[in-house]
Amino acid sequence: MSRAFEVVVYDRRSSKGARKVIQLVRDTRYAEFRRRVHQAFDVAKTNKIVVTNTSRQEISDSPSYHDLVEPNVTLYVLNAKDQVLVAPTDERIEYTPHYDTLVKSGIYEYYASEGHNPLPYAFAELIDNALAATADNKGLRNIELLLHFDDVPCVCVLDNGQGMTSRQLNYWAIYRLSKFHQNKERPGALNSSFSKQPVARSLNSDISYFGVGGKQAIFFLGNACRMVTKTRHCSDVHELSISEKEFKRRESEHQSIYESYIRNRQPGDFSHLHKSNSFLQKLVENEKGKEHFTSVIIFGISSETVEYLTENFKSWTNQLAHTYHYYLHGPDGNVTPEKQQAVTRIAKKFKNINITVRMEYGKTVKTLCLRDVDDDLQTRMVRSAKSTFEFKIQFQKSHKVREVEGIIRYHPFEYNQETLPKCEPINNIY
Repeated sequence: MSRAFEVVVYDRRSSKGARKVIQLVRDTRYAEFRRRVHQAFDVAKTNKIVVTNTSRQEISDSPSYHDLVEPNVTLYVLNAKDQVLVAPTDERIEYTPHYDTLVKSGIYEYYASEGHNPLPYAFAELIDNALAATADNKGLRNIELLLHFDDVPCVCVLDNGQGMTSRQLNYWAIYRLSKFHQNKERPGALNSSFSKQPVARSLNSDISYFGVGGKQAIFFLGNACRMVTKTRHCSDVHELSISEKEFKRRESEHQSIYESYIRNRQPGDFSHLHKSNSFLQKLVENEKGKEHFTSVIIFGISSETVEYLTENFKSWTNQLAHTYHYYLHGPDGNVTPEKQQAVTRIAKKFKNINITVRMEYGKTVKTLCLRDVDDDLQTRMVRSAKSTFEFKIQFQKSHKVREVEGIIRYHPFEYNQETLPKCEPINNIY
């Protein structure tokens, strides 16, 4: 006997359309599925309707039905595939921890950075994700780190990368789900940043295997987050909120902890937000006209974190400029102005990566483009070297030619002292 399951269908031909739960079984055929949809919404067989999933992939024949219709999936009934989403919908998702959490857990000591404040490393995890998301951009790769410490303190990392479908957003929520599992997204999905394309020296941002770092960074910085994303292939925005408070509430009420809803809505629709959070409303308003993006918004920032970030702005932004030095300046680094003319062509193409920081607290507003920092540790090392030696080693492995390349910089011992620049100590509040 075939196992029964449910699908949720929203009628969004008009803003007053209903929400229906339709019962199916594994052996249900496409024709029967269409009949039940027409019956549920009292639509005559002769009337044309379009059925899609929340990523606007149309279910129009047997192959697409078997490919896209699965238990608890959320579907739309529309007049046209690309019509405006006339009313918000709630898409139920599950993000039960993947079994890799147990079999590959180990000890994660990324933030055990002795002698350094770990906050810049947490930001770096999120910026790494943004670099991977923007890797296939044809034009500018814009990454903004926004810190808002008025009314409701929050941190936002916003990028103009490829965005995520609702399914990819569901995958993101599953702790330790590897990229190989995530690549179950169907052909045409936006996972190209995981392809094994050759990259220039020191410029590989695609380093996260399990996707653990981003989520750990979020809950290191705060206790709640809102993921908001849109792809170029879908006119709708997908939004998911996760919070420690909500986990505790579900636990106390004996509810399923790892279950939530993705909110699908029009760009710029902030009707679900509290009026007191003007910063978040402004972020949502600014979605209008954007073809694709992802914003990671973190709440519950502690007063100690706010104090450190506001009082040590130069220190931690310098550390970020050091971390992303070669993404901002290319493989040759931030050479002296006199040597700029000799910079290789490959360095110039990385001028399209813009990482900016904007911090607002009280009447103070600080804005910094990390490319403009010229006293970070890496810049000082590049500019103070007396000579350099670049090398490239080729070897064969598994019948393929592999390469290892790098650069050795010479900083001599002069006048009874080392000329190698030292890393300046950073105040640690933890």
